Amino acid sequence: MVLVEELSDVTTSHGENDDVSSYDDDDDSLTPSMVFDQIMGPTVMLASHEHPFYIHGSSNGHCDGCPERRDNGFFGYSCPTCDLTVHKECAESSPEINHPSHRRHPLTLFKHGLPLAAADDKCRLCGEKLGKLVYHCSICDFSIDLYCARNPLELVVRYPKGHEHILTLMPRLIRFTCNACGLESDRSPYVCPQCDFMIHEDCIYLPRVISIIRHRHRISRTYFLGSGDWTCGVCRRRVDGRYGAYCCSICPDYAVHSKCATRSDVWDGRELEDEPEENDECEEPFWVVSDGVINHFSHREHDLRLEDGLANILGEHTRCRACIRPVYSNSFYSCMHCDDFILHETCANLPRKQRHVLHNHQLTLYNDDSIVMDFPSTRGVFLCSACDRLCSGFRYECCNIKLDVRCGSIAEPFLYECHPHPMFQTSIGSKICVVCKQESVYVLSCLDCDFVLDFKCATLPNRVRYKYDRKRLSLCYDGDKDVTGSYWCEICEGEMDQNIMFYTCESYGSTIDIHCVLGDFRYVKPRLQFEFNGKKWKVALNGINRPGCYKCGFRCKGPFVAVRVDYDNGVVCSLSCLWKGDTFEFVRRID
Repeated sequence: MVLVEELSDVTTSHGENDDVSSYDDDDDSLTPSMVFDQIMGPTVMLASHEHPFYIHGSSNGHCDGCPERRDNGFFGYSCPTCDLTVHKECAESSPEINHPSHRRHPLTLFKHGLPLAAADDKCRLCGEKLGKLVYHCSICDFSIDLYCARNPLELVVRYPKGHEHILTLMPRLIRFTCNACGLESDRSPYVCPQCDFMIHEDCIYLPRVISIIRHRHRISRTYFLGSGDWTCGVCRRRVDGRYGAYCCSICPDYAVHSKCATRSDVWDGRELEDEPEENDECEEPFWVVSDGVINHFSHREHDLRLEDGLANILGEHTRCRACIRPVYSNSFYSCMHCDDFILHETCANLPRKQRHVLHNHQLTLYNDDSIVMDFPSTRGVFLCSACDRLCSGFRYECCNIKLDVRCGSIAEPFLYECHPHPMFQTSIGSKICVVCKQESVYVLSCLDCDFVLDFKCATLPNRVRYKYDRKRLSLCYDGDKDVTGSYWCEICEGEMDQNIMFYTCESYGSTIDIHCVLGDFRYVKPRLQFEFNGKKWKVALNGINRPGCYKCGFRCKGPFVAVRVDYDNGVVCSLSCLWKGDTFEFVRRID
């Protein structure tokens, strides 16, 4: 059955017969338009446009004629005069069609957007904003984009998994609440009159049984939750029990909005109806040899013995192999044969498999052996996907995501020492962290106020020691207080932004900038040699004299620096300087 009937033919004129693109190779007097045509190539004349189209395309996948985006761009037609780039099929659209969603009148192709008299600038069927090419009926003020014109919705849908009765398309402006997702809309629902049932077209095909990363049990779709004080397990907002959602048969108080449950970062896209339950158990991180002695999966060759941190206070250079933090007075396991293999007791208990709010699959814990990434060309270190830190140590990994154990261990609700309310990862869009003022896709949000925290700030240690100070420094945030006066860093002697976190020692009233305390190489094991962008580096302790960075020319602030193994005095102060090219740019500066 032909759903869209073309009412006029498309006239095509190829460049070799066209005066616009033809010129005489022997004529030396080429006009600018001829040169332009020679560069742009042949043209075609189409009925949908008054100017010649050049065979061209879009590198960003955006078409000015319809809302369909193509990830790898597309080859189509362009008109420089009208600043128009369209798919080939959009450019070749018929000037007039009969469409099944509007049988009363033909739809006419408008070439420069809707007429001024049009009341609605969105497609009647899909609700997307209309482009420069649009099919329109002036009598009924009915408009659709070219994608919906080529791909008309079915007038009737028979899908028992979605609804037990036949659903019929109502292609008109009508405000309704979808029975499946509970969201309001204003156009073209599918309806079942006998059930008083209205639904979006894409909600008809919602899966019935799925597994999401935010809940340990499978959840099932329902079109009616019932009365109750329901809160979505993903976005943490209210769920209206009069409409559809997903619920858990084991946990009677758990529910998730239909749209939240099927988000790409929450659901892996698998329909699990009629599939057997999978065993969610995983291997333990270690097995017990005897009292206080274990054999850990990351160091099978030797056993580890539990040490009392208070009786074995170690220095700054003694780092946990998993999190690369100093051991200090924490209880830890040490190898009974190797001097440099140490794990915090908490790190030794990290689970081998972990559900995480940033990925729709379980993450697997890997040790620090043979850390390799394709880009940048690194070995021995990796960039954490959540906080963008350069790290060695253990990592949680799956697909294209790698998380250090600090970011990988964040779970909901997240309790932050510098904020009184619990925090959640609720949305996909990027937000600005209130602490560092940087925009990030991976953030934690407070539901009671506007406090937003990115993962880099969320995983800052609450207390640290600086190498020249025996007192512990505590993390402080005064951004939500009315503070008078100025803060100055005791290391770099620079003035600090009062709205950004810093470290302070309450006993002495000293304040220190976060970067001066931690630096960018805090989470790379000291003296570790690694490869970055094809060059060999090692992490070293910053000296009292603070050497100059050969990339930016300023003296290095942080406690650690990266040193080129194959170049004398090749010291960089930060990750941004490490990213820079190989040109030696050292300029002596006074800071």
